[in-house]
Amino acid sequence: MFQFVFSGLDFAHKLDEREKPTENYEKHLHYFYEIVYFVRGKVNYHVEGESKKLTNGDLVFIGAGRNHFAEVNLIECYERYVLKFDSALLPVYLQNRIKEIRTFHNLSPIIAGIFSNLDLYIENHSKEEAFILFESELQKLLVFLLCDKKEIRSEYDENIAEIIEWIDEHIEEPISLKRIASTFHYSSSQICNAFKKNVKMPLMRMVKAKKLIAARNAIERGEKKNEVALRYSFENYSTFYRLYVKTFHESPSGKRKD
Repeated sequence: MFQFVFSGLDFAHKLDEREKPTENYEKHLHYFYEIVYFVRGKVNYHVEGESKKLTNGDLVFIGAGRNHFAEVNLIECYERYVLKFDSALLPVYLQNRIKEIRTFHNLSPIIAGIFSNLDLYIENHSKEEAFILFESELQKLLVFLLCDKKEIRSEYDENIAEIIEWIDEHIEEPISLKRIASTFHYSSSQICNAFKKNVKMPLMRMVKAKKLIAARNAIERGEKKNEVALRYSFENYSTFYRLYVKTFHESPSGKRKD
């Protein structure tokens, strides 16, 4: 395994063997984008109501704020490339269209060539030079993904996906379990059980995490912290501050809180 981290970009080539995982595969979400390029192993990948048993050459595109997790059987080695990045690295065109990219793709050998290049850049260039080349390859990769219209078979829970889409569309509003249940004509227990089974994360914890990620993005765009806390329906700034620090390990001003 090796890793390259520089100025909002994190790239790693990972190989997990039996009883030697390099990371926790459990459910989580985060404020940055993530691309997983699968090389080999026995893995089922889940992203907000959509899941797929990965095959060699598959690529998983995970948008910011999307809950995801992997089911990994280490009876075989799990090898993959992982690329994490902040959308601020992208030109405006890609920033505006990145949400159009689907979750699952298979563009091998085009993608294989891009990730092979990233390996070479780390070996043969300084960090500063490699970062410039990485940016170029990332933009190329995202354009390929935007243009990829090939259907990839995956399991898709339309009810879960519809609820998550509704949450994303109403993220600035007060969102309660009662409101979601009423909107979709389910009981609260039915919705909670469905999310526990399919998403592996409690529904309201996911809502809170999505609100915090949206708030963080707004603050990074220069919006005022107090106004952002109110806009995303936190009870008060103190509550927002406490949850923000707990989630991101830094204050809304960007100061590290260890």
